[in-house]
Amino acid sequence: MSKIDFEIADDLEFEDGDCCVIIRSNGSIGRVVMPEMNKDVIATKGYKKLLEVLEILKPGAKNDFIKHNQKEKRRSYH
Repeated sequence: MSKIDFEIADDLEFEDGDCCVIIRSNGSIGRVVMPEMNKDVIATKGYKKLLEVLEILKPGAKNDFIKHNQKEKRRSYH
């Protein structure tokens, strides 16, 4: 497993294509912050890792997330 950089910061800096999962103090998923969905985003390694993280945190969340995005945009990118 690769090392994870840890930093305490007063602000968040995102670069284009970054994704973020907000985990509440009770351990539930609070929010997923990510760029607008399109085929380019779905093709990234970062998006695939995001789906893996969601599935680890809450089994079934990967499919729920995909379904939500398809419903939201009325498109199927997957």
